[in-house]
Amino acid sequence: MTFDEQTVMAYVDGECDAVTRKRIEKAMVTDTALAGQIARERALRDKLAAHYAPVMSEEIPDRLAALLTAPARPDVDTSFASRQAQRVMAKEQRGRGFGVAQWGAMAATLALGIVVGQYGLDGGSNSLFVQQGSALVASGTLERTLDKQLASAQADDSAFRIGLTFRAKSGVICRSFTGEAVSGIGCREGQQWKMVNTLPGGGQNDYRQASSSAINAAAAELMEDAPMDADAERKSLETGWR
Repeated sequence: MTFDEQTVMAYVDGECDAVTRKRIEKAMVTDTALAGQIARERALRDKLAAHYAPVMSEEIPDRLAALLTAPARPDVDTSFASRQAQRVMAKEQRGRGFGVAQWGAMAATLALGIVVGQYGLDGGSNSLFVQQGSALVASGTLERTLDKQLASAQADDSAFRIGLTFRAKSGVICRSFTGEAVSGIGCREGQQWKMVNTLPGGGQNDYRQASSSAINAAAAELMEDAPMDADAERKSLETGWR
């Protein structure tokens, strides 16, 4: 696998996404040219940082400090900033007691509610999920996609597109997918795909990209190593996703 210069620079600067970071770190083990390129870029960054460190540590000249600390002119309207601050405080008060995890759980519940309301859980031909105990497992078109569709060979008219195939830290195979109705991650348990993450799908390109990015971030937290390449994915399918 090759990475362009922009991606390598993003990795060195700590700005690439978690999935790309895992892919680069896996490739560096066997790709000495890539490892050498990254080492050189890191050395250059460290050299530049050391060169400019004295400048960054200098005190701000008095004439510039005066501009930063000068009182606001009386004829400048600052009411917008005040109103904005009040709105932020009011929003924080309304959301008090809810953290990222709580809001995330609510969003996931809403996403599933929308899909379940549209497609049901009766196991019919139109169902995307069936419920087994407290778990949701893939059904119908979604199950067939996760069972048979390779990320490297996808038809343009597929209802769902496979994103990443990877082995989770728990040892099972998981696959991410995106679709008009729902996007998510399913992990193989026995002969079924259990849903471990879901988000609403979407027809608009920007929304689809946002959904895909969120799913990729969730996959990066689940995966043990880098995602499978096309050859590893094909072999996993042939062995029943074991």
